[in-house]
Amino acid sequence: MKKIAIVGLSVLLSACVSSEYTTEVSSESYREDYQVAEVQQPVTETVTETVVETTVVSTPAETTPAVAIVPASDKQQNAVEARFGYTIQVVAVGTQAKVDQFARMLPRSNQPVWENYKVVNGTKWYTVLYGDYATQAEAKEAIAQLPAEFRALKPFAKSIDSIKNSPYPTLNKLN
Repeated sequence: MKKIAIVGLSVLLSACVSSEYTTEVSSESYREDYQVAEVQQPVTETVTETVVETTVVSTPAETTPAVAIVPASDKQQNAVEARFGYTIQVVAVGTQAKVDQFARMLPRSNQPVWENYKVVNGTKWYTVLYGDYATQAEAKEAIAQLPAEFRALKPFAKSIDSIKNSPYPTLNKLN
């Protein structure tokens, strides 16, 4: 058996070395010529300015009234569609079961808890959102009041308006 293999291998090798063996090798190259555009100098102008000073004298009748900022009503706090403030994105997880787990662990208060489903780079995510705040500063203050286990997850203030204008604008209220 060994002799047959050695003889067969030598026959194959001798066939490769013969002068009648030809290969078809071809190559092709391409050259692209670019034209260089002429660069013109930018147009510069001298601009002169004239400053006119005016003095405005206001009388008590011309003063504008102060605007009072009123906190959100109970109806506004309960209706997501009616108000576009800020919320806290506590965590983003991959399953509905984990959303429920984190929602149960959040502090029980009058603040709403929402879930937002989205797809990012082909991956499904569920975000847990907590609270409804009029300003971003209020939301950041509320982050400092969260339990340490949630602060360790690096929550951040998120605009409800940005969620509503995203490709995945649905907020499901969990409480």
